[in-house]
Parts: sequence; structure tokens; C-alpha cells
Amino acid sequence: MKNTFKNFGKLAFVLTFGAMTFSCTEDDDANMNEPQSNIALSATAESSSPEGRVNDRVIVNGFATSQFAVGTKDIEMKYAAKADLLAGISIGNITLKSNVNTALHTESSKSKNAILVNDGTIQVSALAEGRSPDGNYTEVDFRLFKKMEGNSNDPMFEKSLWIAGEIDGKISTIWLTSEKALKARSQNAAGVEVDGQTEMVLAFDMDKLFANVNFSTAVDANSDGKIDIGPNSADGNATILAQIESNLESAVVLKRR
Repeated sequence: MKNTFKNFGKLAFVLTFGAMTFSCTEDDDANMNEPQSNIALSATAESSSPEGRVNDRVIVNGFATSQFAVGTKDIEMKYAAKADLLAGISIGNITLKSNVNTALHTESSKSKNAILVNDGTIQVSALAEGRSPDGNYTEVDFRLFKKMEGNSNDPMFEKSLWIAGEIDGKISTIWLTSEKALKARSQNAAGVEVDGQTEMVLAFDMDKLFANVNFSTAVDANSDGKIDIGPNSADGNATILAQIESNLESAVVLKRR
């Protein structure tokens, strides 16, 4: 009798473990049964500011940007499945699916440093490319990436976001060090449709990033000839930094390139 109970216990364990394994595999492979297309994802900056450009700098709200770089990692994209859309379900009533365990997700999860503005010229930096399910992509979850390799000669060293330029002609720098979690939403409610080769871009809107920021209050407290706006900077400027951090999530938009 004891052996019977022992054998039954072993069988129950095997069946339970097997069911758990099957369940995990089934979840992991869920989107592998959907039609997929190749997607290229990039990052860029944009601005429609009437201040325009002066001396090879992007001028927004009094800040003249010459350099802009950002680190990204753990990018996960959310989409309305093509089958649900073809079934006539309104996109607002569709439960979004994740593109985890796809080739695109594997690539976009890696830590990257993207240059968005270089010498005052807006750039497009590749983040990832790979296959992902067809559908309408409406959300992107990601984290900022703090670069820890290198040395102080690299302006992105120990930073997750770095912007250099001028305020009223004085050299100025803005930076973050946190690996903040962000959510970017599509430019319109319908999202970016994927049905074949598609290029998408995460656009950092500088007008939104610098919204309600009063750069005229920025100070060079330590009188070194530069205005620093960052965590624990010698110049302070904490109110300006807090507003930029608050603006950051609403400043990133998913668009078709």
C-alpha cells in the first residue's frame, strides 16, 4: 500500500510538472502561430518649434540643442492582433498582445545607446530589427539604460539621457541617470499597422520634453562657465530637471517612419 501511495505521488508530480511545462511553452509560443512581418525599429528626435534652428542647433523653449543621446533597453511592444481586427472588433475593445519571444523582442530588449541629435542635426538611430506578429501596434514599454562601460571621456558614461547645447549663449548640459520605465503610445488611436515589411520609430518630441520649462531660471551656481542640469549637479537647477523628467513619458511617441 505504501508503494502504491508513493507511486501515485510520483505520478501526480510528473503530471503536474508536465502540465506546468506545457502551459509555459504554450504561452511562450502563443504568438508564433500568427502571421509575422519584418519590423525595423529606430529612435529619433523631432521638433516643430517656431524657434527653428540657429547655428546648427535645434532651438526649443530657449534651449539650443547640439547633442542628444538616450539609452534604451527592455523594449516590449503591444499590438492588436490582425485576426481580431479582421473579425471586426473595434481596436478600443481588443485586449492588446505582447510581442515577447519574437525575434524583434529579442533584439529590442538589448541595451542600446541611440544618438538623436548630432552637431545640431536630427538623427535616426536603429534600435532593433526582426520578425513580429502582424497587427496594429499601439504601445511600447521600455526602460532607460544607464551606460556603465567606458570612462568620463564618454559624455554618456553613467548617464541614461544626455543633452548638450546652450542657454542664452552659455554652454549647458542636461542629463539623467535613472533607468526610468516609460510607455510610448502610438501617434493615433489606430496604431501603426503591420502587414508586411514595416519601419517604426520612437520619436522623442523635444517640444513636449521641454514644455513648461523656464530655462531663463537656470543658473551657473558654481561659476565654472557652464550650466549643469542633472541629479546632484553643483549648479542645482532641480526644478528644471524635475519638470523635464515629468515630461519625458508623454514626450515619446510611436510612429510609422
